[in-house]
Amino acid sequence: MKCRELQCGKCFITQKYKVLTHKGIDMVADINGKHATDYVVAHSDGVVVWVQKGQKNNPKASGNASYGNCVKLKHADGYYTLYAHLKNVSVKLNQKVKKGEVLGYMGNTGRSSGAHLHWEVRNTKDTRINPTDYINADLPSVKNEYQVYDNVKNKWLPKVKIGSKDYAGNFGHGVSGVRITNLTYRVHDKVKKRWLPWVTGASDYAGNLPNDIDGLQVKNATYRVHIKGEGWLNWVNKVDDTPEGYAGIIGKTIDAIQIS
Repeated sequence: MKCRELQCGKCFITQKYKVLTHKGIDMVADINGKHATDYVVAHSDGVVVWVQKGQKNNPKASGNASYGNCVKLKHADGYYTLYAHLKNVSVKLNQKVKKGEVLGYMGNTGRSSGAHLHWEVRNTKDTRINPTDYINADLPSVKNEYQVYDNVKNKWLPKVKIGSKDYAGNFGHGVSGVRITNLTYRVHDKVKKRWLPWVTGASDYAGNLPNDIDGLQVKNATYRVHIKGEGWLNWVNKVDDTPEGYAGIIGKTIDAIQIS
């Protein structure tokens, strides 16, 4: 494959990112200064959220089929990377992978004219962005934060960083809404006596203002709540229907939350 663009430390970029026509970059390996195929490895630690196998070369393919055999990872900062046109795939759905772990081998599957890797970077909204700057650099850092709605002051309180020793809430003031970036969560409505729908990210919130909440569930996190007039409950690190699968005591108002 002829190198049409530029060269980085371990690969040749054969087709660069173009906003309207090519929202990724195509690469082949640089082995002793020559174009070659090679193993494809994870850019960063992540979780496999999509795998496509069993694809052959098809110049007329469209949609997902155009990617051929591919792997998509979600990373801790909320960004995604996608690896397409693979000859084979070495990982499975929901598998946790480490930076540098083998995902497959460069191939010529899907809508492709030669063996190479098509690589994409997607932001927290799963929108493709220019990946060129991240070939040999970390993905953008996203602040993982959370906040609660104070039902006495009738306002959202300041954001708190996940993992800090701080907490969100005012002791004595009921919480009626919760926002958390990059996580999936829901709350239990104390007035309606039921769990409200799941919410992902901070573009929406979990709650039913001005009803106080008395239960909280957060997926893939360790969390706890403070009960109004009492104190902090034990940390919770799972989500299920058992008493240990949520934070709170049904019937008792939550006035603060903490996520580690």
